[in-house]
Amino acid sequence: MAEVRVENIRKSFGAGRPVLEGVSFSVADGEFVSLLGPSGCGKTTLLRIIAGLEYAYSGRLSIGGREVSDVPPKDRDIAFVFQNYALYPHLTVEENVAMGLKLRGVPAPEIARRTADAAARLGLEPLLKRRPAALSGGQRQRVALARSLVREPRVFLLDEPLSNLDAVLRERTRGELKLLFKRAKGTVVYVTHDQVEAMTMSDRVVLLHEGKIQQVGTPEDLYRRPASVFAATFLGAPPMNIVPRADAERSGLFPDLPEGDLLVGVRPEELKVGEGREAAIVVVEPVGSYTILTLDAGGAAPRAARPRTRSGGATCRVAAPSGAMHLFDAADGGRLPNP
Repeated sequence: MAEVRVENIRKSFGAGRPVLEGVSFSVADGEFVSLLGPSGCGKTTLLRIIAGLEYAYSGRLSIGGREVSDVPPKDRDIAFVFQNYALYPHLTVEENVAMGLKLRGVPAPEIARRTADAAARLGLEPLLKRRPAALSGGQRQRVALARSLVREPRVFLLDEPLSNLDAVLRERTRGELKLLFKRAKGTVVYVTHDQVEAMTMSDRVVLLHEGKIQQVGTPEDLYRRPASVFAATFLGAPPMNIVPRADAERSGLFPDLPEGDLLVGVRPEELKVGEGREAAIVVVEPVGSYTILTLDAGGAAPRAARPRTRSGGATCRVAAPSGAMHLFDAADGGRLPNP
């Protein structure tokens, strides 16, 4: 495997706003890193630049300590799993998996060994003689993964490979993929707009917005100490409550607020329901084992999560512990130190 280093990558299409603006991060040998962000943030363009399918306007890219900015894709020793799988419709599963090895001139016995091994690891043995048209979406996705695994590349690049699957299959496949790449000890760069995928699968997350990195860290880092209002509200379901200082003070929920033009954040699950000041319950959203409440607390309308077992009512008591609060600059949305 190999380390991937992205240094000050810039990319534009035409005269519009740059797609990527000075993006820098690294992926350690054997690490699983997700590029996370909303549509249009530049994450797929960045992945294609790493693959060599797009070229950066400026910056430096290295794989395994080797500068590859001007190296064609076939010589970068990477495997790319596309969102749409990109299988050959006229070939069987076995032929699809083996095609890349045949094109590289790998001896037939080695092709057979690697193909059989990848098929076994991904449960494809019963499907080897079928063509893609006879496969489900999940099966096609596994074929695309097998085709990348047989290559035994230094780096795996995956572009939203689960987005075409239904919710149940996507959840099951997340765990399978995490275990698969852990066993393969692969260096993985994984693009997704789904925070659950990024948070559950990744060693670290690179959070992108409008072509810029908002934060890089472990899933726990991003969730517990978001670097900006964007990071705070993009991660979490439901997202963090963000309340202007004046509304926060008027609500009486947030004790000992510092002076200044700031925004106050608190996660719904960290609001203490059952203690503190009384607030009206505006909306009730049952979600399995817990319930999400939208409250009216004298100018602030936070959402709180409480156990489903609690009794209902038109009002409840709620408080925001000082240790659960996050402070952000109202001007630029950046994180401020807690007092």
